[in-house]
Amino acid sequence: MKKLLLTTCFIVFSASVFARPQRREVVKDTIVNAPVETMLETVELFYYQFQACPDSLFDWVYLNFDEPKEEQPEKPTKESRNAIQLSYKDRVYDPVYHTGDVAIDMYVLGVRWWKDQHLGTIYRLTRAKDGNYPLTAHMSATYSGSVLEGGDVIFVLEPIDDTHTRVHYEFGLTFGKVLAVFVSDKIWQNAIEWRFVKILENLVEHAETGTVSVKPIKK
Repeated sequence: MKKLLLTTCFIVFSASVFARPQRREVVKDTIVNAPVETMLETVELFYYQFQACPDSLFDWVYLNFDEPKEEQPEKPTKESRNAIQLSYKDRVYDPVYHTGDVAIDMYVLGVRWWKDQHLGTIYRLTRAKDGNYPLTAHMSATYSGSVLEGGDVIFVLEPIDDTHTRVHYEFGLTFGKVLAVFVSDKIWQNAIEWRFVKILENLVEHAETGTVSVKPIKK
């Protein structure tokens, strides 16, 4: 009886772990106090820097990502915001076809799990069938190796009037099967999801004000 119970518990535990989704997304809708042309310029600047010079994003798109120093553990844990980290390396960008390739190392809990993985991206802007709105600015990504199977960043922009834009935002990742097992709901929320939300907030602020300001670190 005890052996049967242990076997049953093991099966239930295994099923719960390996049933973790490979595809995870953040989907948001918002109104921006800026013309649609300005919001599109901000989105395209983000895409360009992501593809050609990703280190530049730390000056505005990735601003205010730090957590309070007193809450930073000596080593990353599953509870920390830096449980998963990327280190950017070589970059190749084609301005004609709007394609990019960035070599990255991925660290999980402070340990490099994957080295020299390649993140390939392509950006496309499409319009509604009548040639007007909405505009869909879509950057898709593919990865070498088994870290990730792909990713998408989508902005659907539609003017409300001359000074306001309706924005639909999607940021999704399809994890490789090995990494998907590691990415629990808590890790997704603590280490990844909030970053996608913050990216949207910073882009909106940039479109509305022309810059992204440094915010006090919230405890």
